[in-house]
Amino acid sequence: MGDDLMGAGWVAATVRAKAMARRRMGAGAARRLASSAGLPDALRLLDGTAYARAAVPGTTLPEAEQLVAAAELWQLRVLSGWMPGSASGLARALAGRYELANIEAHAGALADGRRRTYLELGSLAMSWPRIAVTTSADGLRRALAASPWGDPGDSMAENLHDVLVLRWLRMVVAEAPQTIGWASGAAVLLAAKQLLVATGGHAVGRAATPLIGDGWLRARSVAALRPAVPVAGRWVLEGVGSPAELWRAEAGLAGRIEADGFRLLRQGTPGLDPVLGAVAVLAVDGWRVRAALGDASYGAGPGEVLDVLA
Repeated sequence: MGDDLMGAGWVAATVRAKAMARRRMGAGAARRLASSAGLPDALRLLDGTAYARAAVPGTTLPEAEQLVAAAELWQLRVLSGWMPGSASGLARALAGRYELANIEAHAGALADGRRRTYLELGSLAMSWPRIAVTTSADGLRRALAASPWGDPGDSMAENLHDVLVLRWLRMVVAEAPQTIGWASGAAVLLAAKQLLVATGGHAVGRAATPLIGDGWLRARSVAALRPAVPVAGRWVLEGVGSPAELWRAEAGLAGRIEADGFRLLRQGTPGLDPVLGAVAVLAVDGWRVRAALGDASYGAGPGEVLDVLA
């Protein structure tokens, strides 16, 4: 990045990032959400928070989950406005997870004809404006192939999520190499998913190779998978031996990202690291809030996901 990492742009961005991180709900508030008598009660607890738009009476769980994601994205859009111009590629890469969600939703709309609500990416959009106007699955695939997302492969319906996630992880690492531990862990988790439930075929293997190599493709068990993936991501497999345990690994990944995010936030020097830390902490906070709202909607109290993320 051309700007001095301790220049005025990064100072302003760091101050804003730390202020945003202080507004997170956190683990305790999320458990109170999950302990609500039902979804309407939980949504009322969002009033006055960064997720207040989801507090409107009558909001359904899918709508609330979308609004929580929209709040995360809005915070990233605001933060990107304080970052130096040389960090525009990083901001778009970080926002790629929301463009990814839009792409998946659009693919679903093309498949079933039902209207979807999309997240507003604004200036952080990479390829969404061109993708959004496609009117068929073939057109969507061509638009993706001509974009940084790349061709999702022949079995697009089955592969789309995993392939796009893996390509998004590569985008983030290219802009912020210090995220390689997070990206490797996420890629290894997807590799375990492929191994244990066989969801994505060769397209997922090709997309994962730049992050974790291809040795894992020959593994036939989680025990064989561990030594076949890079050390940087191997930790995510701790305690995983069956498909039923993948949720725990996903929650553990989120917990690791949050812990690292707090460590980066505590950096005394303004710059990229504390900004990345805030983005990580806020992303996990939104993930935790969505999990808590799901628990509240079922009326069973805080679930095991929140226990792992405590």
